[in-house]
Amino acid sequence: MCRILHEAWAKLIKFSSADWRSGTRPRLLSLKQFVRLTSVSLVEPSSRRSLAQKFYKFSPSYRHKSINNIMSEEKKYPESCVGLIIYNDNGEILLIQCPKWGDYWHIPGGHIEIGETGEQALKREIMEETGLEIDDIEFIGWQDAIEPKGYFKKKHFVFLDYCARMSGGKITKSNEMEEYIWVQPGEALKTLKIDPATIKTINFYLEHLENKANGFEDKPSDAKALEDKYKRALADYQNILKQTAREKMEFAVYANEQMLKEILPVYDHLKMAIEHHNGEPSDEWLTGVKHVVKQFKDVLEKIGVEEILVPTEASGKVKDKKFDHNLMDAIKSEETEDESLDGQVAKQIKAGYRLNGKVIEPAKVIVYKLKNNNI
Repeated sequence: MCRILHEAWAKLIKFSSADWRSGTRPRLLSLKQFVRLTSVSLVEPSSRRSLAQKFYKFSPSYRHKSINNIMSEEKKYPESCVGLIIYNDNGEILLIQCPKWGDYWHIPGGHIEIGETGEQALKREIMEETGLEIDDIEFIGWQDAIEPKGYFKKKHFVFLDYCARMSGGKITKSNEMEEYIWVQPGEALKTLKIDPATIKTINFYLEHLENKANGFEDKPSDAKALEDKYKRALADYQNILKQTAREKMEFAVYANEQMLKEILPVYDHLKMAIEHHNGEPSDEWLTGVKHVVKQFKDVLEKIGVEEILVPTEASGKVKDKKFDHNLMDAIKSEETEDESLDGQVAKQIKAGYRLNGKVIEPAKVIVYKLKNNNI
């Protein structure tokens, strides 16, 4: 990153103001790109401002902007902070109040400074805010706090939460701790107004660390949690096996669907040829076609194909049959003055098909529609 900054600046200082006026300036970084480069943590704030001032000097396009406006365009990042649940020998935890968090109770903590580890920041912040010494520091977890409720201004914090035992010192009020209370964590959650991030930390502490804070070596809650995780993982694995077996079965059942969609029109055309035959019923070719159609039908039934047919009377008239949009496709309507026929199937144009119960081709039908006599 430093090399990129040096190269960018080398291009800047190579050209004078006269070069800019003459139109011989090079293709340089945009203001936004340059500010982004100078916003990295490797560049000190004073150096960033110096670089931005030099860029401003050689960039006529941005001379209408003040240097403060340029620097305000720097990309901002969340602030890393540490928070600590301090517990005493009675199993109580320390909660504090300070002006920044209004009337919310919260755990002590603060920002991690440059060059500090999380634990070093903890010890420093706790001594500054409370005057207490701590040991047995353990990392609990982390959480985002985007515009945290109760905080005096909009911020995005990344909280690194710890717990530790109070080992010494004398608790002393400060600007960061105007009030404090030692309280059992369960009681605190019931009776105090606590900020949401601290509530999350206390619940985590109660679930995973309270036994250790109270001096118990065994952790039945942890064992139960591991057992629950094992059972959930085993159940998920068994569900995956069942789902995989079901998908394989469905694939095997419907693998021929596309091929059938290509073949079924041929079967339909053979049936239509028999229907529209005008010759003698004893014609040899007609007998042969009927035989082929019967074989065709037998093969389709064996692989799970079922015809969707609208019930008809001996005269060929459709029996009382309501249109079913799950099985049929209305390609045309036929007007009727009989209200009892409205929505009924008037005629089937083409049979539909189901493959193992799944509709792969709906039946094509004509549907009765009540005539509008007001027109």
